[in-house]
Amino acid sequence: MATELHLEPDLATVVEAARERARESGELPRGTFPPLKPTIPPEAAGVLASWLRDGGYDAAISRIAAEDPDLANQ
Repeated sequence: MATELHLEPDLATVVEAARERARESGELPRGTFPPLKPTIPPEAAGVLASWLRDGGYDAAISRIAAEDPDLANQ
Protein backbone atom coordinates (compact mmCIF):
# COMPACT_ATOMS: atom_id res chain seq x y z
CA MET A 1 0.00 0.00 0.00
CA ALA A 2 1.34 3.43 -0.93
CA THR A 3 1.96 5.74 1.98
CA GLU A 4 2.93 8.81 -0.02
CA LEU A 5 0.55 10.64 -2.28
CA HIS A 6 1.88 12.10 -5.49
CA LEU A 7 0.58 13.31 -8.82
CA GLU A 8 1.88 12.15 -12.14
CA PRO A 9 3.92 14.98 -13.72
CA ASP A 10 1.40 15.71 -16.48
CA LEU A 11 -1.51 15.80 -14.05
CA ALA A 12 0.46 18.00 -11.63
CA THR A 13 1.08 20.48 -14.47
CA VAL A 14 -2.64 20.60 -15.32
CA VAL A 15 -3.63 20.98 -11.66
CA GLU A 16 -1.18 23.84 -11.10
CA ALA A 17 -2.37 25.61 -14.26
CA ALA A 18 -5.99 25.28 -13.07
CA ARG A 19 -5.04 26.64 -9.63
CA GLU A 20 -3.29 29.61 -11.22
CA ARG A 21 -6.31 30.39 -13.42
CA ALA A 22 -8.58 30.14 -10.36
CA ARG A 23 -6.28 32.51 -8.41
CA GLU A 24 -6.20 35.00 -11.28
CA SER A 25 -9.98 34.99 -11.62
CA GLY A 26 -10.45 35.49 -7.87
CA GLU A 27 -11.90 32.05 -7.20
CA LEU A 28 -9.16 31.15 -4.73
CA PRO A 29 -8.21 33.35 -1.81
CA ARG A 30 -4.72 34.77 -1.84
CA GLY A 31 -2.37 33.98 1.00
CA THR A 32 -2.73 31.44 3.74
CA PHE A 33 -5.90 30.41 5.48
CA PRO A 34 -6.33 31.45 9.10
CA PRO A 35 -6.10 28.58 11.59
CA LEU A 36 -9.42 26.86 12.23
CA LYS A 37 -10.81 27.25 15.69
CA PRO A 38 -13.16 24.56 16.98
CA THR A 39 -16.72 25.76 17.43
CA ILE A 40 -17.87 22.70 19.36
CA PRO A 41 -17.05 22.75 23.08
CA PRO A 42 -14.58 19.98 24.04
CA GLU A 43 -17.17 18.22 26.20
CA ALA A 44 -19.65 18.05 23.31
CA ALA A 45 -16.92 16.92 20.91
CA GLY A 46 -16.09 14.09 23.30
CA VAL A 47 -19.71 12.98 23.44
CA LEU A 48 -20.01 13.08 19.66
CA ALA A 49 -16.77 11.14 19.20
CA SER A 50 -17.87 8.40 21.61
CA TRP A 51 -21.29 8.24 19.88
CA LEU A 52 -19.49 7.64 16.58
CA ARG A 53 -17.09 5.08 18.09
CA ASP A 54 -19.74 3.01 19.91
CA GLY A 55 -21.98 2.69 16.84
CA GLY A 56 -24.80 4.89 18.15
CA TYR A 57 -24.64 7.20 15.14
CA ASP A 58 -24.84 4.31 12.66
CA ALA A 59 -27.78 2.85 14.58
CA ALA A 60 -29.60 6.19 14.53
CA ILE A 61 -29.06 6.57 10.78
CA SER A 62 -30.33 3.03 10.19
CA ARG A 63 -33.43 3.70 12.27
CA ILE A 64 -34.15 6.95 10.41
CA ALA A 65 -33.72 5.19 7.05
CA ALA A 66 -36.14 2.47 8.09
CA GLU A 67 -38.74 4.84 9.52
CA ASP A 68 -38.60 7.57 6.87
CA PRO A 69 -36.83 6.64 3.62
CA ASP A 70 -37.39 10.13 2.17
CA LEU A 71 -35.55 11.71 5.09
CA ALA A 72 -32.72 9.19 4.70
CA ASN A 73 -31.96 10.61 1.26
CA GLN A 74 -31.49 14.17 2.49
